[in-house]
Amino acid sequence: MRQLIGKFEVADSYGNHKTLKVFANRQVGTVDFSLTNSGGTSFSIGNMQCGWRGPQLPDNTYEYPTNKVLMKAVKEAVNGGVCHVVEEKLFIQ
Repeated sequence: MRQLIGKFEVADSYGNHKTLKVFANRQVGTVDFSLTNSGGTSFSIGNMQCGWRGPQLPDNTYEYPTNKVLMKAVKEAVNGGVCHVVEEKLFIQ
């Protein structure tokens, strides 16, 4: 079952804030992302250019024993792109 495990508030160099939601389905091992602004407009995850200066966003849950470790990997990937994490929340340990 797909569950919202956490979210990040991210900002680009111009100060534009967006919300990155992280969904995981541990039964099938998938990780999904949703990037929106405060008005609810959706954006492509590619706009964050993760992997440009750091690791890519995780694409499966098998390499991460807990959601906390998965969220840490997502944070490292986001900070390696053109955005940076302003705030993070973990909903499901």
